[in-house]
Amino acid sequence: MSAAEHEVVICGAGASGLSAAAMLRKRGVESLIVEKSDRIAPSWRGRYDGLRLNTLGWMSRLPGLAPGWGPREFPSREAYIDYLERYAEHHRLRIQFDTEVSRLDREQGLWRLETSRGPLRSRFAVVATGYELVPKLPDVPGIESYTGELIHSSRFRSAAEFSGRDVLVVSAGVTGSEVAFFLAEAGAARVRVAVRTPPNILRRCRFGIPLNPVGPVLNRLPSAIGDRVTALSQRMIFGDLSDYGLSRPPKGVLSSLRERRIGPIIDDGFVEAVKAGRIEIVPALEAFDERDVILAGGERIRPDAVIAATGYERGLENLVGHLDVIGEHGEPQAINGATHKNAPGLFFVGYVVTLGGHLRGIRLESKKVARTLAKQRASAGKE
Repeated sequence: MSAAEHEVVICGAGASGLSAAAMLRKRGVESLIVEKSDRIAPSWRGRYDGLRLNTLGWMSRLPGLAPGWGPREFPSREAYIDYLERYAEHHRLRIQFDTEVSRLDREQGLWRLETSRGPLRSRFAVVATGYELVPKLPDVPGIESYTGELIHSSRFRSAAEFSGRDVLVVSAGVTGSEVAFFLAEAGAARVRVAVRTPPNILRRCRFGIPLNPVGPVLNRLPSAIGDRVTALSQRMIFGDLSDYGLSRPPKGVLSSLRERRIGPIIDDGFVEAVKAGRIEIVPALEAFDERDVILAGGERIRPDAVIAATGYERGLENLVGHLDVIGEHGEPQAINGATHKNAPGLFFVGYVVTLGGHLRGIRLESKKVARTLAKQRASAGKE
């Protein structure tokens, strides 16, 4: 192979890309990771202060290196980034930073990757650019003309910056509920959360006992059964929240996750703050009108700042959309070590969403990808 040709090129130096590269090396397959940023795990470095993983320490690991934190600990953002750096060093992974991949094409039996530093070619390619890649602002009238302060939650860094201010958080999802709680704790003058669809809510701990280890078990259940089990749990733990503006969600935990890719809130103080009146639940955001925020029902408010915790898109369209390998929700159609018929030798890691936890999914996926890719490589070598 020429200098620009490689056995495997992996797009992304986050947990998914690092794990895939490590598992490939374990099977004797060398890879090159290309990362658009200048450091490992750039998306995690940009997340807000106080962020912790929602999975326990013993579940929050990648294959091939023990993390070093306590088994009952919920690792912090800083500890997790440090772990990923040690992981790359431990497995001696090759990473080319400041290299953004813009498009993948099949060319003469190889993959051609157009990058900001010139084209690369490889026999195999792995896309691991992250499940939450492109921030998505609310699609409502008047947003472009809004004159107040509006940021996506991806730009939220510290709740202390909003101390003494009136803040509206849009969406009570996983991020929105946590951001709202941090704002209330940090002394925001008023915290309101605009809710269109009431969220499912699970506790991080109950009577001091972490509850997330039951996630992999629940994930094996049919949606209807899992929905009933988690609905009963929510009612027992939180009671009826409809008087506080959080009525029963239209879909249960498993149905919402599988059909809409919306996971449950992992509560660690949000509900208590709502019940205490420190966080107000208000109707959904309907529109912006210059300086006004218009809620469902017509109420107009003027918060000092609006934080849109309205999620992310996968951002795979420009990269591989022309290959016809993307399905509903902008996710790859072939996952878990499989390849699409339209794209032989192209793999994806980090796009499986389950109650078992994202890192657990990455751990299992990267092993499957490495196993399948190594077999394909060995088979091609015999031809």
